[in-house]
Parts: sequence; structure tokens; C-alpha cells
Amino acid sequence: MLYPKYDFFPQARHDEQSRENFCATLAIKLAKDLRPNLKTLYHHKIQDKLKTKLGKDPSPIEIAKEMKQQVESRIWYRLRTDNQDRMYSISNDIIEKQSRQISEITKKNSGSLGSLKLNPEMSIPYYQRIAVHRKPGGYNHEKFSGDVSSGAQYDRTISVHNMGSQGINNDDPGKSIATWIKKNYPEFKPKKILDMGCTIGNNTLPYKEIFPNATVYGIDISEPCIRYAHARACSLNYDINFYQENAEETSFKNESFNLIVSRILLHETTTKALKRIISECHRLLKPGGMMIHCDAPQFETLTNYEASLRYWDATCNNEPFMLKIYNLSLNKIYSDANFPEENFFQHFIPGIYIKENKIDKNATPGFSQNYFISGSKKN
Repeated sequence: MLYPKYDFFPQARHDEQSRENFCATLAIKLAKDLRPNLKTLYHHKIQDKLKTKLGKDPSPIEIAKEMKQQVESRIWYRLRTDNQDRMYSISNDIIEKQSRQISEITKKNSGSLGSLKLNPEMSIPYYQRIAVHRKPGGYNHEKFSGDVSSGAQYDRTISVHNMGSQGINNDDPGKSIATWIKKNYPEFKPKKILDMGCTIGNNTLPYKEIFPNATVYGIDISEPCIRYAHARACSLNYDINFYQENAEETSFKNESFNLIVSRILLHETTTKALKRIISECHRLLKPGGMMIHCDAPQFETLTNYEASLRYWDATCNNEPFMLKIYNLSLNKIYSDANFPEENFFQHFIPGIYIKENKIDKNATPGFSQNYFISGSKKN
């Protein structure tokens, strides 16, 4: 596995690294070799029987539930879930003994570029008070004042979770989408950019790289992640402003931004929160401004079998809103927030790193593509 080079990235000993490499290797094996065989099993042995049994084409949920009864699929579920837990156990062992050292180094690295604004009064939304992605304690947990272990753990585990498919700094989605914007909208030169739900800022930094004259902000509810994100950006020589904010209701003034982006934020919320976030985007965008929310594809863009693959995330990986959001009409939510329908657009964008390195699409999140459905504010 490739890992970032800054001096507060949690370091592993030989045996710890070997255990983590096992997790990465197994994750790739499950995604690249075993899961495609489940698709073959479904189409050759399950599909027709299930259709006859139901008297109709099965829905994604019906497919997922039927597949989970198959021995092969049950083994896949067990191995995938155990591997997720094993990954966190290993990374926690790595980080816990150096957590205070990491905290001190991040403090020294923060402040040279950009800014950091924390909110001691921040109330964590109830839908984020769970162990998201099965991460013990979630992403807001602190064992001591100034603890950034949650950010450090996200930084270390994302390489394993993404199976190394998003580059050494795990920034391929941000870089791919920012590059797409610049190529397809050459006259669009955003002066202020906001990344909602930025976690450690891995997909925030490319927007500053692609639009160097823009002032870039990243927001997240997690203090440990925001603190880590700012130190990380400074170490990588990026001038970014990180604020601890809730995307449902931020402290920024009306019409503050030309471009608002997010990466895998929407499915971590609720229907009510999602509507508030889109309305907040409308308030924050300048006339003619653009929002691009990158997430997993809506089910309407997939076959029912492909959509059924999200069942593991929803039922085993603590992503309870996932199945609901991908069935929602985002067009209606955008329209209700006063975004004009003629300005909606959706795209599948190939990952630059994935394409350049010829990575197997099965061993990547989203099968090597970044999906978004977005819009722009009326001039």
C-alpha cells in the first residue's frame, strides 16, 4: 500500500503493517475476484426463479435479501464485515500508542497556511452519533483535549478501504471532478469554493490545486477531523480554511461562494437533513454559482442487481440512510430548493488515477467512476 509522507501520519511497525496489508489484499480479493462471481450466480441460478416466485422483476432489496440466503453470498458478507472490523482494530492499535505525539505534531503543523475555526458549541446531529462505517466511536470521538486520532485513523484506513485506488493522498475524486469542471466550463473561474463534509480534506485540496486563485473552505462537524485536515493541508503546502460547521446551517453569509462541492456526504444524513443542506447550498451560492455533490449513483442509473450491492453498506456498515437516498428524486429536492430544473445535470466521471494506473474497476469504489447529480443557481 502507498501512504502519505507528512510527519504526523501514523507510522506502523513491521508486523502491524503486515496485518494491515492482509486487510488490503483481502479487500481486493473480495471485490475483484469473489463479488463478480456472485453476479454470475445470480444471473444463472437465482434471477429466473426469483422472478417466477414474485411474479415480477425483483427490486434491489428483494434481490439482496434473496442473495443473502445463498451460502456463497453469506460467506462474502461475513468475510467483508470481519475485514472491516479487523482494519479498524489494527489501525487503532497503531494509532493509540502514538496519539498524543500525533496531536502535538499536528498542532505544530497548523497555522502556517489557511485558517482553522472550531465551534465548541457544536451539537453533533443524531445521525452522526453512531459508529459510521463500523468505526468504533465514530469520527467525532476524542479521548483527550486536542486528540486527532479519529482524523488520523480515517487517513490511515481510507487507503485500505479504497484498496489503494485513489492515489497516495486519496484525492482522486476531488482531482477528477475539479479537472472535469475546468475542462467543461473553461469560463467558470470560481473565486470562493466550499467543500461540505470534508473530513480530513483529502478531496478538498485538489480544488485549490486546479483553481489556485480561489479561496477554498472545507467544513465538517468533527473537530478531530477538521484539526487534522488543517495540519495535513499545511504540511502539503495548501492554503485552505477549515471550519467546524454543520452543512445543514452554516455561519457563512448569503451568496458567499461560486462553487460548492461534497464527496460522499449526502448518504450520511437523513431526508430532512438532505433537504436542509440543498437549501443551504442555494442560500450560499452566488447567482450563476454551481453545486456538485459526488456520491454513489442513484438507483435509477443502475440495474437492480447493481443497486442491490448497496445492501451490505446499509445493513452491515452502519449506513442506514443509504438505501433511502438512492431511491429519492434528487431533482425534486433540488427544485424545491429553487434550483431551476434546466440547470440540473448528472455525470459519471472516470477517475484520473484509476485510468492512468489501469486499476481493475471491480477493485475500486463506484466501479472506477465518480457520479454526481448537481445544478447551478439562476443568474
